Amino acid sequence: MAGRIVVGIDGSSQSSAALEWAIGRATAGGDSLSLVSAYTLPAMEFYGFVADPTSVDWAREYTMQILSAGAARAREADPAIDVSEAAEIGPAGAVLISAAEGAAMLVVGRRGLGTAMSALLGSVSDRLSVQAPCPLVVVGPEEQPRDGGPVVVGVDGSEFGTAALAFALAEAQVRGVGVRVVSVTESHPAVSASDPELADRMSAAAAVDADDVIARALEAVPALGGSSDVETIVADGHPAEAIVANAQDAQLIVVGSHGKGFIRRALLGSVSREVLRNAERPVAVVGHRATEQRAAD
Repeated sequence: MAGRIVVGIDGSSQSSAALEWAIGRATAGGDSLSLVSAYTLPAMEFYGFVADPTSVDWAREYTMQILSAGAARAREADPAIDVSEAAEIGPAGAVLISAAEGAAMLVVGRRGLGTAMSALLGSVSDRLSVQAPCPLVVVGPEEQPRDGGPVVVGVDGSEFGTAALAFALAEAQVRGVGVRVVSVTESHPAVSASDPELADRMSAAAAVDADDVIARALEAVPALGGSSDVETIVADGHPAEAIVANAQDAQLIVVGSHGKGFIRRALLGSVSREVLRNAERPVAVVGHRATEQRAAD
């Protein structure tokens, strides 16, 4: 079912890439676009200095002009897209989280969304990937929309991995492509060096466990599981590296915001952050709010 796609806009080339991706996705899925920009102001009062109140109007007008340019681009690309614009004062993370309530996804550039810090992989991205009320899609300026490749998703037996799989299957349906499901077993180099036979047995057992993780995840989303071409891969090594290595031809990579187990969840998604940092494809991060929404549906 068509939904609302929120796009973070700040006038940078990074947000332009996010908008182009979102336009293609909205056209394919019949979704509406909500272009949102956050702006902040310098101190309004400081030791007797009082800023001119008209500066607020100027900042908002400037922001709305940027949004209008983005909206014009979306309507030019597809006149059928329903596009709205909203400029809100406040920190980018808080503004986008609020705007994304009830949305199908939130799309942002890999960098940008703030004047003080241009790198996405910082406080803004950490907050969005953990607290966004919908899947977060991160797009880089070099990552032009790509047709034909599969949607690649990492699963690990956690509810976050299962939610990521459900999102990946739904995206593959919209795009008319297959899904590549990757489950990763971690190697044990110390054991391999001291006892190769034991290492082989451990690897075989881990591969069986990884296959079972994939099977259980697919069973958890049966309504979508049988409607897409699904390829399964059991890879050995570091999870983030294995996912990226198996996504070279992907048009989208999907990961959960947290991993399996309390300790991994406490790390606030180290695997998802590594995938965001190293992947050369758009990445969707599915967080805990998405799992709650899925359970309620």
